[in-house]
This record gives sequence, structure tokens and C-alpha cells, in this order.
Amino acid sequence: MNHREWHIDRNPPDGFNPGDVSPPFLPQGTWSVQSLALDVSGSCNLACRYCAEDASQPKRQPMDIETMGSALDFIFPHGKITRNTSLRFGSGEPLLAFPLLKMADERIKKICTDSRSRYPEVFITTNGTLIDNEVSEWLISSGWHLKISFDGPRSIHDSWRVTPGNCGTYNRIKPVIKKLAKQMQDRLSVTAVLCKGADPQKVFDEIENMGVNRIEMVPVVHHKMSILPDSSDIELYREFVQGYARRFLQKKGKKIPVLVRFAERVCRVMGYNNLRVPCGAGRSFYGVGQDGTVYPCFRFIGIKDYVLGNLRSGLDNEAVYKFRSGAGKPYDERIACRDCWAAPLCGGPCFSCAELFGPGKGEPLDIHCAYSLTDARVAIWLVGQLRKREPERLLSFLPGVSRLYEEESLISKTT
Repeated sequence: MNHREWHIDRNPPDGFNPGDVSPPFLPQGTWSVQSLALDVSGSCNLACRYCAEDASQPKRQPMDIETMGSALDFIFPHGKITRNTSLRFGSGEPLLAFPLLKMADERIKKICTDSRSRYPEVFITTNGTLIDNEVSEWLISSGWHLKISFDGPRSIHDSWRVTPGNCGTYNRIKPVIKKLAKQMQDRLSVTAVLCKGADPQKVFDEIENMGVNRIEMVPVVHHKMSILPDSSDIELYREFVQGYARRFLQKKGKKIPVLVRFAERVCRVMGYNNLRVPCGAGRSFYGVGQDGTVYPCFRFIGIKDYVLGNLRSGLDNEAVYKFRSGAGKPYDERIACRDCWAAPLCGGPCFSCAELFGPGKGEPLDIHCAYSLTDARVAIWLVGQLRKREPERLLSFLPGVSRLYEEESLISKTT
């Protein structure tokens, strides 16, 4: 794989001490499985030019009803739904398996009724092209969280997100997002993938103008250097995040879409949700393939070297331990992250990106470090400014507090 280094400022901001936000060491024993990601369709109806799954994963088949049932039994053992358990449908295009999703919803509702439990958090990630009136009405009423992939203005989106016949999909997806942004509000988020030449400010403005409240912008991962952002793209991203932070600081009381990844960094600068790993993959979170085979997350589905067990026979403890001490090891066991001041704020590299697209030996991709360091640096600045001016606004970044803060702000403005 081609790999090169970007020009990255690796010096910490003045006055920042990473020891102040250093997370505890990870438990070595058994973790409670709290979330599963199911690959229900095994395929996609688009041919996006930067698709990481197409570049790294083998061809797969759709999931059947029996495997879906085994997955629900696995995540809801003995018909009990705990407070933190969740399901995620993604990998490929899950709406290709729409009837199976409806069956899953009906089965979950029955479990809730029988156990007198609350409906769990359920998330679905889609490219949006298969959302017609029937699907949208079902999504609205289901209570599920919806994440739609959309890359911004037509000139950017249609450069990458195309059909197998090489047609752009902007015109098909934009009306869907505008409709669901009104009806699902904070249950809808939009994810934009940043490739070479994508101006993040234009991407953000396009999505915000569609009424979306939650926007996630992620740098692309791929083997082809022609797709990856370059130094000028990183500089544009730095200017964009700085502008977003200044806008947040200046517009008190006015709702600004949540920039999801940046908000997570702000939260960690305050010392919340800091971990020595970037996510729960291979610990509290697993991916499941069409035959019930279990992997660390959806990005590893179908790759034999990362099999961690099966829904019916359970997790292979030896394989799980090998993953946690290898591909899934914490940041303090990675050479490039060990001395990085921002490591407590990012938790180290995405396991699948490092394994399947990185330079090797679990080390991160420089391009992703550049984006993470930018977010961390600006988040530290914003937290410092808010602590001086309006420390109560920092509460809006804490999970579960943002909605309460917005409601209180609205009340104070109308009384």
C-alpha cells in the first residue's frame, strides 16, 4: 500500500496537560456485550468510488430470518433488554433487506412487551436511495435512529456517490433528507465523507440548509492516494472547525447543528467518556455476518482472520483475547500513540482503518491523525473560552444534557 506522511503539527497547545484527561486502564476480564452491528443485506445498490468495504471485504450474502433471531437472542439473553443495549443495521445497504428489518422490529417489540422493557436504541445506516413513502413512514414511526450518507453539494456528492451505471445520486437523496429532517429531527444524522477536494465548509452549509441537526464529517479511508485528502484539504478542515467553534461561541441561544465528532472531542477535553480505545469493538460491541459469524465490528465482517466466534456457540475467548492484545490494543500500546498528547482525546486509531488500510503493526494513518489533532486542538480552545465566559454552556456537550439545556434556553428566552 502506498503511504506518505502529511505535514502535521504534533506539539500540544500551551497549558494543556494530557495527564489531566488520562483515562483509566482497561479491564482485562469479561466485558458485557452491549451492542451488535448486523450485516443484513450483504451488498449495496451503489458503486461509490471510495467505498472502503468494497476495497477490503469479500462478497457476502443476505442474512436469513433464523440468523436474525439468533442475533436478537444473543443481544437480549433470556428475553431481557438492559438499559445500554443497542442494535445497529448497516454494512452494505440494509434497506435492501427491508422485510427482514420490519420482522426484527416486530420481534423486538414482542420482547419488550413480554419483559416489560423499554424499546432499545436501534440505529440504521443507509445511503437513502431506497427510502420511498412506505419506508420513510415506517422509519418515522419505528423510533429507530437513522444515519444517511450524503457528501454535500451536488458537485462533490455526485463525484463519488454513484450508481453502478455511474449516475449521481444527489437528486434522489436530498429530498429524502429534507423531509426526514423535519419529521425525525434529532433521530436523524447525516454523515459526509471527506475526500480530496471536498471543501468541508460547503459540505456543512449544504447539509445545515436542509434542516439537519446532527452532522458527522469523516475523512475517507482507502488504498488509492488519488482519493485521500492532501495538505490543502487538511488546512481547509482546520479553518472550518475553527470557524464552527467561533460561531458556537458567538451565537448564544441559537441552535447550531451538532458537529458530532468535534462534540465528542469537546466532551473528552472535559474528562468525560475518555477511553484508551476509540470504541467498544471486540469488547462491548461486535459485528455479525450473514451466517451468524461474529467479528470485532462491521468493517471486519467476512474477513476470516478476524473471526471472534459465532452467535450459536458464543464468543471464542482465545480469539477475543488475541484481538484485544493485537489489532484492538489500547493506544498506550501503540508506538505512534504512546507519546501523542491528543491520544486521551481520540482513544487511538479506528481498529479497522489501522488494520486494513494503515501502515501496519497497528499504527494509525497519518491523514486521520491530522484530522483528530485538528479537532482536539480546537476543542481545547473552545473549552478554555467557554470556561472563562459561559461555563454553563459546556453542559450542552455532555450526553443527555444537550436537549435539556436547549429546552431551558428556549424557556428563558420566552419568559
